[in-house]
Amino acid sequence: MASAAFSFPAAPPAMESRIWRRLPEKLLERVLAFLPPAAFFRARAVCRRWYALLFSDAFLELQLRLSPRRRWLLFFQHDLPASFVYSGEPAAAAPPPRHGLLFDPDEFRWRRLPFDAVVPPDFYPAASSGGLLCWLPLCPGPKPLLLCNPLSRLALQPPPSLRHRLLPSVGFAVGETSLVVLLAGDDLISPFAVKNLTAERLLIDGLSGRYTPWGAPAAPPPRLCNLPSGRMIFHGGSFFCMSHSPFAVLSYDIAGDVWKKLQAPMKRFLRSPSLVELAGGVAMVAAVEKRKLAVPRSVRVWGLKEGGWAEVERMPAAVHEEFAAEERGRGFEAVGEGGTVAITIRGSGAVLVFELRRREWRWLPACPLLRNGAACGGGGGLRGFAFEPRLATPALGLLQAAPPTPFPFQG
Repeated sequence: MASAAFSFPAAPPAMESRIWRRLPEKLLERVLAFLPPAAFFRARAVCRRWYALLFSDAFLELQLRLSPRRRWLLFFQHDLPASFVYSGEPAAAAPPPRHGLLFDPDEFRWRRLPFDAVVPPDFYPAASSGGLLCWLPLCPGPKPLLLCNPLSRLALQPPPSLRHRLLPSVGFAVGETSLVVLLAGDDLISPFAVKNLTAERLLIDGLSGRYTPWGAPAAPPPRLCNLPSGRMIFHGGSFFCMSHSPFAVLSYDIAGDVWKKLQAPMKRFLRSPSLVELAGGVAMVAAVEKRKLAVPRSVRVWGLKEGGWAEVERMPAAVHEEFAAEERGRGFEAVGEGGTVAITIRGSGAVLVFELRRREWRWLPACPLLRNGAACGGGGGLRGFAFEPRLATPALGLLQAAPPTPFPFQG
């Protein structure tokens, strides 16, 4: 019997050091600018010159221009702000997170992002955009914001908002030459007082030179709305957020300073609705539940079109059965970035992901960095944020160059 022939993969060709060591510095920096963030930080350990690239304005500008856009998911393990019950002070709950759990799709693995040296201990993550995270304090009163870049560890604190709030709904949008923050909701911190819905914004546009500080008049949200604490979705120059009891969708046009109210799809039968960014548009993820409804219970995704809402996807029955067994009616929250939607379950470390391009639902691998394993005690769990990793975030420079607030708020 003839012996079977085995073939082994050829060894990679050796890199000729006499050639590569003479590579021009400018060409070498262009190569490094294309590296994923994890690979870049490993490469910084090679020599002092590479280590200093993170502090080189020329390299950061090159990296900002050439680096491929990456869409990651960043999670925090803590109680959601909406779970706090007002009783003079926030209810006893798990402390704000001191590190984030980053899922790296390039290497399909979990990573830990510490924030101890950057973020004060009483702040919680509220929104993300353009490579920056926006943090707010849990205590009632005027809201001092903290904006930080988790990769470069740079942080800056804008002037605090002027109205007293507990846990507002937060809109946060960062561009290459612009930054806008919108805080909206009830400006009275007692649940026994009459609601007084207000909004305030901080807007900086480097191209036009426009600067709108806190205290400049802003249109209030529509009456008879109930804005939960949470983040807003930015699309087409407007912020979108949910109003509960009954469910509705609100939009705020930044340029026109105008609020609009949109009817939510199947609003009488929704549970745990979330607005997400999906494929460059606005979408809603929610459970549809009613015993006498002609269709079975499911989790659905709707996209906002010019003519209204259109169903994009419905969770398959087999996946929904697994999801319902894990969720057990505790509630869930969704976050979207690009063509991906991630659903986190309250009180659980499980994450279910929907990929629009493949029309595929799948569970992320269990995170080995979670406290107490996959299950989270109390009412906590994971809260997800869409995160675009960037070494350079020019928006922080806009804040440093902005003039101080020219007048105090009255009334």
